[in-house]
Amino acid sequence: MLVHRSARRRGIAQRLMEQAEREASAEGKTVLVLDTVTGDAAERLYERLGWTRVGVIPNYALYPDGRPCSTTVFWKAL
Repeated sequence: MLVHRSARRRGIAQRLMEQAEREASAEGKTVLVLDTVTGDAAERLYERLGWTRVGVIPNYALYPDGRPCSTTVFWKAL
């Protein structure tokens, strides 16, 4: 999930995550897993929303310009 830079800091990401969690729960899912770029503002959002940090995988993903980046993995029980 991404929120366009011009639309950030308006609570959109939080509302999208909450809706995604409701939809997953309605579909019978009990555990969700996600990852995000380590150090990104999204980490704080997920922690605020009750997600549990699992750990960091070094150089797991790539930025759009091809540089490697670490990713932080989270999980949440519904």
